[in-house]
Amino acid sequence: MTKKITLFLSLFLLIHSQLFSQAAAPTPTPDPAKESEEDKKHNDSAGRLSKEKDGNVMFTADWRNAELKDFLKGMSAIVKKNILVDDSVKGRKITIISQKKVNVKDAYSFMKSVLESQGFGLVEENDIIKVVRTKDALAKSGIVRIGREPISEEELKSNKIITQVVPIYQANAGELEPLLKRVTSPDTDIIVYRLTNTLVLSGSSSDISKLLKLIERLDQRNDGPGAIASAGDIHIYTLEYNEAEKLAAVLTKLDNPVVEMKVVDPAKPATTTKGEKIKAVAHKDSNSVIVTATKEEWNEIQRIVKILDLPRKQILLEVLIVELTSNDLNDFGIDWRFRQTAFGQFNSGLGAQSGILSKDGKLNPNANTLTGFSLGFLKPGSPQIIGILNANATNENFNVLSAPQILTVDNQEAEINVGQDVPVRTQSRNAGGGGSQAVTVDNFEYRPTGIKLKFTPHINKNDKITLELYQEVKNIAGLPEQGGNPIFNKRDIKTTITVDNTQTIVIGGLISNDKQKRLTKIPVLGDIPILGNFFRRVTSKINRTNLMVFLTPHILDNRAKADRMTIEKRMEQEKNEEEREKKLR
Repeated sequence: MTKKITLFLSLFLLIHSQLFSQAAAPTPTPDPAKESEEDKKHNDSAGRLSKEKDGNVMFTADWRNAELKDFLKGMSAIVKKNILVDDSVKGRKITIISQKKVNVKDAYSFMKSVLESQGFGLVEENDIIKVVRTKDALAKSGIVRIGREPISEEELKSNKIITQVVPIYQANAGELEPLLKRVTSPDTDIIVYRLTNTLVLSGSSSDISKLLKLIERLDQRNDGPGAIASAGDIHIYTLEYNEAEKLAAVLTKLDNPVVEMKVVDPAKPATTTKGEKIKAVAHKDSNSVIVTATKEEWNEIQRIVKILDLPRKQILLEVLIVELTSNDLNDFGIDWRFRQTAFGQFNSGLGAQSGILSKDGKLNPNANTLTGFSLGFLKPGSPQIIGILNANATNENFNVLSAPQILTVDNQEAEINVGQDVPVRTQSRNAGGGGSQAVTVDNFEYRPTGIKLKFTPHINKNDKITLELYQEVKNIAGLPEQGGNPIFNKRDIKTTITVDNTQTIVIGGLISNDKQKRLTKIPVLGDIPILGNFFRRVTSKINRTNLMVFLTPHILDNRAKADRMTIEKRMEQEKNEEEREKKLR
């Protein structure tokens, strides 16, 4: 029994000491610099060459957490060229997961793509390849191409750093620069030489090739409107009828069209996605719209562009403005002198206004502005006037006939102004010294007169025309006495109407009769029946105005109609010239 207890205690102490030693021992930490077995396995097989059955030599491109310098060491053996590594490469690690082997022919472009992802580029000098930062590679590029010839397939496969000098023929190189920078990688340099309108491009051959295609479409010399070109996800549409800036503004407000994604796994159904806003910019010089979109999205966007770029009909609007104005004036009366003061001896002031009297109230033989029939009564034996009889009747008729014509396209506002600017005094002040040295300074501003026509046509598929129209006629009604500002007549019409093609319609008429009658008399005496006519003055004035505006729209939707209308207007002009010459003979 004692032996069993002793054995049990010995086992207990042994187990306890083992547990205590394990708990007290520190937990080992993995060495970060030590490669895992799996990574080491992949790195050992990376870069191995093998010959396939078809004769192509392939290599394994499967590096896991490998030093960039080790990657370059393996690639140097494959491309069979010496590689000079920059100090900035040290400490960089890469991971390349590849399920397929790479052809040795593509080894250089493969290595270049890997380095570009790390911010490095390649510069070749004889049999040495220098690995430098991308910006340094652009500066040290030894390949310079001049012109706009496309880059060959071999050069594209090598994807080397090149410099391309591109002459610009029609467009402005300064305007192309920001546009090209938006569609290329930030590592590509674009320099504008304004003196010769030239662009200098530096970057990889693939980036330069894409920029050359864009420049070729944007800077067209022979290609006409309606041309469509694509370079990757960049699509250029040269408009025929619309304006690129307006169309681009519309597109950028629309969402990208919803398109079906390509089915990778047949077991999964096709999905659709709603994109962001359409990315579009306008190139004004070539009237082109540049859109960034996938091929599927561009197919839908292109339909929208073609619908918005349809040709628009033109419309010629003939306007006939007829204005008849008639002014009738009848003035009859007798003014009697009743006191000796100057300019105060007539009940209606007729003597003072006409200038027939001098300052002392006597007859002024050198001035008389009275119109019509005038008869003065003199005091016997004295040049003093005791009364004036004046009878005047005038009739004025004006016939204003205007026929403005203007041509515009559908849904485009047009405006025509025919007239002149008339000076109007806005301020008058005295300057200089007093007395005879005083100088009067007048300030004037010009007010437009004449005919103003503004309209916007809208043509539907049945050739019905809706016109948003504003018509204004402004002229001088007369000049007041003593050098005052002119009085303007203004008549305007603002309306919206619908008419047929070639239909003549009256859009407005203004018929006015303005009658005025003024009676000036001597109190009491002017009210006496019959005899009162000798002590009163009656002025009657009648103004009549008749304004009519006629419209005739002509839709010109083809060359034949436009030519025919032009010939008719030319013959009409020649006929008017002949009639005018006959009258002058």
